[in-house]
Amino acid sequence: MSIFDLHTDQKSLMSSNNSITKMEYGQITATRDVTDKNFSNGTINFKFSNSGVRRWIPSKSYLRARIQLTKGNDVNGSAPLDVAFGAAPNMGMCANMFQSAEFRINDKVVSRVGDFISQVDALDTRLTKSRSWLQSVGESSNWWSESQSLRLAEVASDGKVVKNTTPVLPAETVTNRAAIGFDALNTVAYNPTTGVITFAAGGGAAPPNTNVVFAVGDYFILTGGAVGLNVKLEVLAVNANLTMTVRADIGSVVAAAVIDFDRARPNVSVAPDSRQVGSFETIWQPPLSIFKVDQALPCGDYELVLNPQTYQSFQKRAIESVLGAASIDSAPTVGGLASQIKVKIVDMYLYCAFVDGPRVDDITYLLDLQQTRCQADVINNSSFGQKNFDVSPSTRALTLAYQDSRIGENTALSPAKFKSYENVATPTTAQELKLTRMYINYAGQNLPAPDADPQFVAGLDYTTQRYTATQLYSGAYYDTGGCETLQEFHERGPYYHFSIPRDATDNSTRVTCHQGFQPTTDVTNMRVLLFDHSSQVCRVTIRDGRVTSVELEDA
Repeated sequence: MSIFDLHTDQKSLMSSNNSITKMEYGQITATRDVTDKNFSNGTINFKFSNSGVRRWIPSKSYLRARIQLTKGNDVNGSAPLDVAFGAAPNMGMCANMFQSAEFRINDKVVSRVGDFISQVDALDTRLTKSRSWLQSVGESSNWWSESQSLRLAEVASDGKVVKNTTPVLPAETVTNRAAIGFDALNTVAYNPTTGVITFAAGGGAAPPNTNVVFAVGDYFILTGGAVGLNVKLEVLAVNANLTMTVRADIGSVVAAAVIDFDRARPNVSVAPDSRQVGSFETIWQPPLSIFKVDQALPCGDYELVLNPQTYQSFQKRAIESVLGAASIDSAPTVGGLASQIKVKIVDMYLYCAFVDGPRVDDITYLLDLQQTRCQADVINNSSFGQKNFDVSPSTRALTLAYQDSRIGENTALSPAKFKSYENVATPTTAQELKLTRMYINYAGQNLPAPDADPQFVAGLDYTTQRYTATQLYSGAYYDTGGCETLQEFHERGPYYHFSIPRDATDNSTRVTCHQGFQPTTDVTNMRVLLFDHSSQVCRVTIRDGRVTSVELEDA
């Protein structure tokens, strides 16, 4: 239509309501109690039906959960979390509490994520949502910030706004050992496996407890001795005794000895209070293809089926902690400890967008469903090797990522992040960034070609091409809301996305993933994740105002 073509017929103007006579949200209750410890007692079903002129819009519907985080010994809100506790809601929190999900139309499954729902949800969100969305609606509604410290500050009773703080100069105050209460004979020891620093009297007076002279966020710096000289070790936990836990950035043991050290305390103090809410709402749309449909669906019986994690598992998966062990999971029926965290589901409802529109009595309509499935296999060694997977014959795109297999066991590791770490209790060094060669073979194509040769070492970053290619393939490169930065891409975990155009007669199902890492890579807990994105068509037939058949086939 030219800029010189003016409307001459009222029918050519946009309708004020697009034939909609009414729109409202209906609150759908689960068929069983899903609160507190009942949450994990089997599948959670949300059922609703349409008839007559009422229709349902999947893309505008969502789940709302009210959740409370407290310390394990909490009674009626008496033990809120604080910054020193170090545990925050996990990124993309809601998906982490479930094992699988499916959607049914008249008892026919039309969309399903059978496993790895946290990973599918994380990938789907990062592929389809802009950076502006992640930093605004996503961060506010389901904790999509890549920063654990920002999420922690939001729920801690003493949390401060992490962003937009006014710096204080100098940036930190450095104090030597004598000035904070240690005499000339007190000893210090360091364990690189656990990150635990232990002080002792030696031949001198009893030293002060660590929670008196150190705080979470301080830095411990060895200024003497032969190991780890001047390395800043971030303090992660302090105790009412002579031990504390630091980020284990020194790889060697420091035996108990009289060694000089400093405490560095950051001076960023001008920051307003955060929300400081231990009880909050999350809004989540399950990563099922049906929820991408933006048409108003007519009559039918609809059902969302969610399979939750066990009580022990979701208590760990729902959070991301600094030390990697904080959930109350050993005895969920009794009171927990102050050193543990308790995740409580207060309520959960499905909110469906309903509209009134033209009545449908006889029709056969099609739904274009874009399905995503995730598979995993272990990485056995750092040398160049391959892993084979079988995918749908209607696959249109593939995504490759690497992740630590300890998720669900170690709360420092998030199911929603594509990260893998060294085999220690408090991991610090990302191993997936040590990838040096990679390509995928599918349907007679090698992607990328030539092979990807990323490198990420001190002072060198050759990951920009793969980051940019992923944004180009997904379309995020052109999104007006922008895409995540390279730094955020690394912090959430890199993924490698490829579109796979094929001849219509090609029904290939075998994918081979080739990868190699730096020789020093610790692959003890590393696994490769392959996501296949496929197209299916759902054919729904309605006769005399009721659904008579639902058929699903590959596109």
